[in-house]
Amino acid sequence: MRIFFIPGLGEEPFIFDKIVPFIKGEKVFIDHWTLLPVVSEKDLTVLVYASFLIQRFQITNKDVVIGHSLGGWVALHIKHLVGCPIVQIASWTDMKKILVSANRHLIYWGARRKLGLNVFVLKVLVFLQYRNKPSKEIFKTVFKKLMTGDKTVLVKQLKAILNRVQEVMVTPELRIHAISDDIVKPPDQPFVKVPGDHFTLYTYPETVYQPIVSFLNHVTKG
Repeated sequence: MRIFFIPGLGEEPFIFDKIVPFIKGEKVFIDHWTLLPVVSEKDLTVLVYASFLIQRFQITNKDVVIGHSLGGWVALHIKHLVGCPIVQIASWTDMKKILVSANRHLIYWGARRKLGLNVFVLKVLVFLQYRNKPSKEIFKTVFKKLMTGDKTVLVKQLKAILNRVQEVMVTPELRIHAISDDIVKPPDQPFVKVPGDHFTLYTYPETVYQPIVSFLNHVTKG
């Protein structure tokens, strides 16, 4: 059994650094910034990206996929295609849970021009949302990657989130979410409640890896 880790929008595999030392097994880390350049942007959806990852890494129903935010959305569609168990951290199965108000095509247009991705906006967001939170530094790191990363890959990540796909009927085996997440609203279904916000896996890692370890122990015994 391999354990795949898929990060969120703008993130890199280091987002899992605080939890992976406590998770046993063969680990594979997905990096959107290095993988998406070879995926065609034309007609790109989360299902297309999930299919690409399945073929690239030969993912089967014997593997486990753990995804944070966008990564959990991708994990859901990998499960839809191969039937593997998944863990969603600060993620969603219902698009209405994402706090996005703008038209998706307008978002893509802005992302190609890196509109709003600058130091001034970063400072404003930190002041308004993160100045007194332990997640301040990790948010700044992710935002700076959005500022400096390949804009085409950024648009592809956004398309994997926002381009419409037919609803899938599969569900995660484990959902972990903070009530105070101000990027993705908590699910309506049962979930493990954790402190913090969207970046709990980095700021309160023990609350995230403990239920994952328990879940993996159950999967292994099963």
